[in-house]
Amino acid sequence: MERHREGNSAGRIPQMGSSELSNAPQIQRPGQRPPSRQVQPLSVDEALQYTPFSSIVPIGSDPTPPTPGLRSVKAKSPSKPKPTASTISKRDHNDQIHSQNSAATLQKAQHTPVKSLTSTPMVVIPAPSNAFPYKDYETVPDAATSITAPNLEEAQDIDATTFDQKAKSDASLQALQELLNDIFEAEDQLQPDTSGLVSTDASRIFVSGTFDQGDTPALSSSTQSKLEKSLVKVISGGRFSEVPSDVLLRIEKLCEGALRPAEGIDIKIPDLMSENDLDHWMERISVVDNGLKSAKILLRIMTGGRQEKQLYAEELMQSILSTLKNALDSCIIPVVELRSAGGGSDTFKAITSQKKSIIALVNQSSRVLQLLANLIVKEEVSDGAVTTVEFVSSGLIFVENAHNEKESVLGVQWFERLRVAAMDSLAKIFSKYPDQRSFIFDEILTSLERLPVSRQSARQFRLIEGNNIQLVSALIMRLIQASAAYVELAETMKSKRTLRISEHVTDDQSDSDSGEGEAEDAVGKGRAGQTRKQEARTDQSVNESLGELKDAAQPLLDSAQKNAHYVTQFLVSRALKSTKTGDDPYRVLLDIFVEDFISALPSTDWPASELLLRSLLTSMVGIAEGERSNAPAKVMALDHLAMMGSSICELRLKIQQSFEGMEIGSTGLDTYFEHVTNSFLTGNAVEADLVVWDGAYRTTIEYLQERDLNDPQIQSARAYLTTVWASRLVTVLEAADLDQYNTESEDGPAQVASRLKMMVLDQKWLEAESDFEAVSTSQGRLAYALTVMKLPFGKAFERILMILVDSSNSDQATVRSKSLKSVVQLLEKDPSILEREKFLVQLISKKASDGSPLVRDSALGLIGKCLSLQPTLEEDLWEPIRQRTLDTVVGVRKRAMKIIKDIYLRNTKQEVRSAMADALLHRMKDTDETVCELARQTFEEIWISPFYASAGTEKETVQDRLALKDQSSLIIRTTQRHDNVASVLDSLLQSLLSDSSKNMTLNFRVCKRMVSLMFDDVIDEEDKPGKPSRQQILQTLTVFAKANADLFTAEQLELLQPYVEHLSKNDDLSIYRCIVVIYRCVLPSIKNVKESFLAAIQKALLGSITILVKRELNEVIACLWTINGMLKNLERLSRVTISCMKAIHAARNEDLNRPDKSALLSRIIRFLTIAGLFGKYCDFGTDLFLFKRELPWWKGDSVPGSMISVFAPFTNPKQPIMVRRAALESLGLICQSWPKYFLNEQVCTAFELVFDERQRDLEHLVLTGFKDFLALEEVRSGNVADGPDGGENALGAGRLGGAIAANQEDGVTASIAQRYLQQAIRIGLASQDTYAVTAVEVIAAISRQGLVHPKECGPVLVALETSQNPTIASMAFREHRTLHQKHETIVEKEYMRAVRQAFEYQRDVVGDIRGATMRPFCSKLHSLFDVIKISKGKVRKKFLTNLCKKIDFDTSKLDISEIVPAHVLYARFLIENLAFFDYNSIDELAHAVSCMERVVSSTGTSIAHGIESEILKVSLEHPQVTDEQAILQSAPAAFPIDEHRLKQLTSASMILSILWNTRSHLRRLYGLNKEVKPKDNKTKPPTKELKRAPVRTAGVTGDRLWEQINLTMSALNNSGAMTTQCQKFVELLSIDHELKVAIDDDEEEDQPMANLGAQTPSEEEPDGLNGTLNGSAKGRKRKNASETPGSRGEKRRRPSSSKAKKSAESEDDESFFG
Repeated sequence: MERHREGNSAGRIPQMGSSELSNAPQIQRPGQRPPSRQVQPLSVDEALQYTPFSSIVPIGSDPTPPTPGLRSVKAKSPSKPKPTASTISKRDHNDQIHSQNSAATLQKAQHTPVKSLTSTPMVVIPAPSNAFPYKDYETVPDAATSITAPNLEEAQDIDATTFDQKAKSDASLQALQELLNDIFEAEDQLQPDTSGLVSTDASRIFVSGTFDQGDTPALSSSTQSKLEKSLVKVISGGRFSEVPSDVLLRIEKLCEGALRPAEGIDIKIPDLMSENDLDHWMERISVVDNGLKSAKILLRIMTGGRQEKQLYAEELMQSILSTLKNALDSCIIPVVELRSAGGGSDTFKAITSQKKSIIALVNQSSRVLQLLANLIVKEEVSDGAVTTVEFVSSGLIFVENAHNEKESVLGVQWFERLRVAAMDSLAKIFSKYPDQRSFIFDEILTSLERLPVSRQSARQFRLIEGNNIQLVSALIMRLIQASAAYVELAETMKSKRTLRISEHVTDDQSDSDSGEGEAEDAVGKGRAGQTRKQEARTDQSVNESLGELKDAAQPLLDSAQKNAHYVTQFLVSRALKSTKTGDDPYRVLLDIFVEDFISALPSTDWPASELLLRSLLTSMVGIAEGERSNAPAKVMALDHLAMMGSSICELRLKIQQSFEGMEIGSTGLDTYFEHVTNSFLTGNAVEADLVVWDGAYRTTIEYLQERDLNDPQIQSARAYLTTVWASRLVTVLEAADLDQYNTESEDGPAQVASRLKMMVLDQKWLEAESDFEAVSTSQGRLAYALTVMKLPFGKAFERILMILVDSSNSDQATVRSKSLKSVVQLLEKDPSILEREKFLVQLISKKASDGSPLVRDSALGLIGKCLSLQPTLEEDLWEPIRQRTLDTVVGVRKRAMKIIKDIYLRNTKQEVRSAMADALLHRMKDTDETVCELARQTFEEIWISPFYASAGTEKETVQDRLALKDQSSLIIRTTQRHDNVASVLDSLLQSLLSDSSKNMTLNFRVCKRMVSLMFDDVIDEEDKPGKPSRQQILQTLTVFAKANADLFTAEQLELLQPYVEHLSKNDDLSIYRCIVVIYRCVLPSIKNVKESFLAAIQKALLGSITILVKRELNEVIACLWTINGMLKNLERLSRVTISCMKAIHAARNEDLNRPDKSALLSRIIRFLTIAGLFGKYCDFGTDLFLFKRELPWWKGDSVPGSMISVFAPFTNPKQPIMVRRAALESLGLICQSWPKYFLNEQVCTAFELVFDERQRDLEHLVLTGFKDFLALEEVRSGNVADGPDGGENALGAGRLGGAIAANQEDGVTASIAQRYLQQAIRIGLASQDTYAVTAVEVIAAISRQGLVHPKECGPVLVALETSQNPTIASMAFREHRTLHQKHETIVEKEYMRAVRQAFEYQRDVVGDIRGATMRPFCSKLHSLFDVIKISKGKVRKKFLTNLCKKIDFDTSKLDISEIVPAHVLYARFLIENLAFFDYNSIDELAHAVSCMERVVSSTGTSIAHGIESEILKVSLEHPQVTDEQAILQSAPAAFPIDEHRLKQLTSASMILSILWNTRSHLRRLYGLNKEVKPKDNKTKPPTKELKRAPVRTAGVTGDRLWEQINLTMSALNNSGAMTTQCQKFVELLSIDHELKVAIDDDEEEDQPMANLGAQTPSEEEPDGLNGTLNGSAKGRKRKNASETPGSRGEKRRRPSSSKAKKSAESEDDESFFG
């Protein structure tokens, strides 16, 4: 049986009536060749039922079908009436009713005269035209001549739904007829009658005022909307073929009337829009809107599937396109690009008021574009129309929409719908026309630079999962998917139609024609078989089936892969040539595209995302592992690899979550996915489980098929997945043992391959397979995720991880840093990597000590992530974290502090928390203020703020009290870790409790509660595990007492009284001292203290003086004076002091050096100490009479003066050193409180004797006295130092309770500075020990208080900045920076003297005369240069110029008396500093390079001449000797050489060689490359470029320069080495070894960024500003002699031999460039 084929092409005319009745009788069509058997003719009823309505015409009208030329007729003949809607015959809903009335109807039609066009119709079967579509009809078996009863019964059994659809279609056809009747009647009435009036109905249906000049009538907007809706219903009901073509032509003619004016009307937005202008503009907009509605009607007709060619007039198509382009280009796009800000704000507001009308225009344009795309797919249109739609669609894709609603006239989403329509149009054209694909891709890719680079404004296409991506990203993925779909070529489709016609013309015609045979083959390939349910051959072998499947699928997949590779290579190649901050957007766009593809990866609708990511992955792996890839390219590759690796981890996590949430049911799918998912998660997944017939691929395709509501996007996804499935099946089976498969099974390999081939060639083949169970959304997504994870991209995770890890060993710091950051990204997605890859922990720990700050910072970030994921690693990673808190880079220190804070908060162990707190506490004394503030905030957050709500309030619970007690214990434990923790904790508490703290009140309340809890533990005798000892608690309480005395109460002080009474030698002095300190600090602030308590304490303290050592004595005497201020009982203290003075005075003439005087010596030392402390803390002015009465030898009018006169004799050098120390110390103590005695003659003599003798211990004592005094003076003046001891001294001094008399002698501090500054400088520059630290503190205090001229301290501070003692260096740097900020003009003049002093300090004290340190390379004068950066660029340039001048020399005056001349060492020191300075701008870097070149150019000429004439004995008469090989092979022994002169010239050449190597190093390091100057020599680099910070070239380190310098410095070892050095220097000035040679341009283009080179200097470039960054390093010619620094007027010959021997430097250069 042959029947009408379902796969018919668009445009066929279906038969009248439904073909759902399988036993419908055969129709004998007019003009058709009769079938082989004779059939009785049909009855009238049967003919009426099965005859197409196009054959039913009004009675009396011409039955001849319209001719093809009818469409071109402009005016109709008046003799022929216009066709009306009555030509559309009505169809009864019930066949029986129709049969009953047919006879009567026919009789009436025969005997009734025709009165009008609306007369009763009759059945006429006209002869078919030549264009009758025979191909749309097929021969059916013979049937009965009438509808029999069984057939009627069968028809009555049709599902009720079918009758409903028939009823709806009939109603839609009737509605269309009625509407067209109204329209055509109104058109007839448009002709005015004799009165000149037009019918009201006509004015309602047609637009008024458009026919003044005889134009074609134009339907109104509302009428067109109704007409379009009616047409859509008729078309969707399958009844459009029943509308006569002449009616459709008349409709097109009417629509043309509205379309033509819309083509060229001007709808551009006026620059200045008044209210009238706006109204006129909106009128024109309405004309275009009406024209677009007409275009929609025309396109509905053209896409309705009609075959009449006259319906597809090219003029109409052109008019539609012109109208659409006019609407888009003149109105919609300008409106979309209009913004509220700027000059168009008024226009923006005006057009916003008409927003609804513009949105309507956008919607009309969107629908027109969609219909155009459908027409292009269904019908053959002209190439011009296709190209126009392509350009219009691609242009819309790249229009920049507003990124928020406020900036958009229409609203963001309204225009996005239009862009989605444009994307669909491009995709449909791409699918139908393979020859257009490359053009479409090129058009898209070359327009990418028009995309917005802001991610927010770029991503406005919403995926079904909720993520947003770029519309162009979705378009690219859609095109890639379409590339894998099978498409029949136009020739094949045409051949197929020809074949169908031939089948109906003759039944027995053979296929002898070869062309028809080829057409049959094409049909065979394009169809799954004769029917969709028919299977392929079942007798094929597996290999045959696989071969056919591979032939069908592989070309499609290759096409998709080729297109994906083309897209990704375009993006990557452009991105390699741009940066994220540059003008070229491709680097940012590549990031956006990668992120978009990753966002689409889990979506079943976008399977092409995996292929694009796979292609990108291949490119990034090549870049990351490429030896020639530069650092920026590798960083980009690692960044994208990390993103891709993270996406794989995330997809794996989704699979795991789906498995965990899976409800195991009884269905086959549930069981299948349980098995497959579990196998995948355990690492035992086999791809064969996915490619089986009922596997994951089938599930995904079925899931997409259920969601396919004629969505082209989903259809493309299905086609792509089918092709991928076929490819993977072939791959799996080719690698497998086919014997393990049951080839006889229904779902065996051959059968599955055969089915897949049919699915590839016919996308609708699977619809006939109804035996697959329903697929839920979760099952569909899980199935798709499993397929992706087994594709090459999903299996690449291990490779990605290893590349990221291996990149951490790169010689490029930025690559190492990015590597570690990339690993962090992976860990964030999959923490289990740490458990699987144990080596990562060791790698991370090692990288935390990397030489690059960037790498160290990244390593810390990775450590922090690892610890958050796996806290058990804290023990392994703690040490590198602690070390980084002392890092030289502020950012690294801050990151380490943050990690320590996180560790602290995660832990509950006191020991761990104490260690963390200890590390953070030391940052309170950091040189950077931001680090100090961060430390303070951190402690406030972790120690204090958690107890704000409860501590010391009624809300405090037992749990709160225990928590706060634990916190107090932690603070106590932390205080005991180091001796200096207490002072730092003191500073912290002072900061937290100061008035400047925002939470001072809350902090005070918490701290006060802590003190209370600590006192409870002091008196608690119970020994509990983990409880701090009493001594530890009291030591911590002293810190709180020093910080704020108000934290204590009188009752708490009384609790401590027993510990100070009845002190014995066996008692713990540390507890005693702590209690005394608490008393000393707290008592002045406590009110209403009992006098009996104070008296008891005073008595106890006085009684213990004789057995206490100096440390405790200092606290006891200070406390006694504090108590005396409250008791007013000075006599007891005075008598103790008088007793000491008597004993000291009595021994003034004793020879204490005698052995038998040892007991007396000890007593005198003790008395001196006690008396000195009383003299410091106590003011005995009110008891002066008592001193005079008790001391008969008394002289003077003050107790301090008398004490000095008594102590001074014991400072004599003849006295024992111990006595001198005690006497000097006592003098210093007294003078601190009574400053005028610093000017006392006896005191000055004693101090000067000490400095003259240069006894270091005694000098330290004196300087300590100066330091303490200057610190007290700063407190008095309110200028407290920021140094480590400034705050403590300030607070201690403030508690003397008035013991320090007001300084009446303002000149004391200045006198001390003038007298003793040089001594302090001498001591400070003599060592790096504690003596030097004290001296530096004195120097810093003098400088800080401005006691001397800035130039006195400036050079010293610069030298001390280079100290290896961090305390000295940080103190000197801080004061130097302050001095420079205050007195820049004075200090900067002394910098050359400071540099010299720094060199001498390094030489004599540090013992290292190199100008930089290694690993990492750092200039020793970096602190000086950092301070100079504060100034303007002019000052920095001046400094660099002066440094180069200090390097220069006069050869004749060069002192070579030492083994290595001093100037050589000094010059090397300066040059190495220049090499490793951190330059602030390209301008100053270029200036430094220029200065170096100038020195070599000027001085090197005479040196080279001297070497040639005196050492090498080169004569000007023999210029050939200047050949490079001749220079190297010349024999110096043949001539007598003056050794002195040889050493002198060698030393000079060494300096210049090192300088030149440094210059070359800087050019390589920062990518400075010489560019050709214009002839006028006026063009300079732009100022903006010069101010930019220089960027280091990846892979260039200081190792090479360091080795070159070491090699050069070894030239003085012997005469031969000196001669060789001289030869190399002459060669350096004669031959340009930095020449880049033999670099192929193609190779250079292959590199993402070419290496950069340098040239020898030229005197024509004094400014050195002709260097550019990142310039290309093309091959350069050798320069002539006049261009070298060695040009001296004579011309040098260039070496002629290409085989000249290379020097070591030349080889290094070539290896760098090669």
